[in-house]
Amino acid sequence: MKKTFLQIVILTLVLGSCNNPKSNLRVEKVNADTLLESIDNYLNRKIEIEGYIVHVCGVDGMKMKLKTVNEEIIKIVPLDSNLRFDGSFYKQNICVQGIITESKLEKHRIDSLENEKTLLCHIDNTPCKDKEWVENQIRKGVSDSLARRDIQRLNNKMRDTGKDYVSIYTVIAERIVINEE
Repeated sequence: MKKTFLQIVILTLVLGSCNNPKSNLRVEKVNADTLLESIDNYLNRKIEIEGYIVHVCGVDGMKMKLKTVNEEIIKIVPLDSNLRFDGSFYKQNICVQGIITESKLEKHRIDSLENEKTLLCHIDNTPCKDKEWVENQIRKGVSDSLARRDIQRLNNKMRDTGKDYVSIYTVIAERIVINEE
């Protein structure tokens, strides 16, 4: 009798957890470059990828830049907006689990950034928040050429993909582990 009762309780807990949309998200381990090559198969799904962190935002610690083997870039942000990444992730191979999303930087926005000569964040192509760095580039007289270079890179990407936008892929990280080699 106790065994049957225990089995019913366990079954109820298991079935009850199936009603939680978060629990339905099975983690799919995928190569980061394969992920980007077939991104439509993975968007808004829970994935696990590995890559090398080449930048941790020094301004607010809210984003990191993961570089894949094929040198593609994936933005990593924490699930909890109150959390910050510390510098210990920099130059580390990591394993990250989270939801992969896509945002689009459309041509009209890129044109606007070009007209404003905006210096861009090299993680997600938004206006750079590092005011000290931006002011330094202006003082050195290189801000216009840096802005032009970044816009040219975005225009080349649109030309190469045949789209009127540039995709920014982001993993909303639930779990990050530094790979011990």
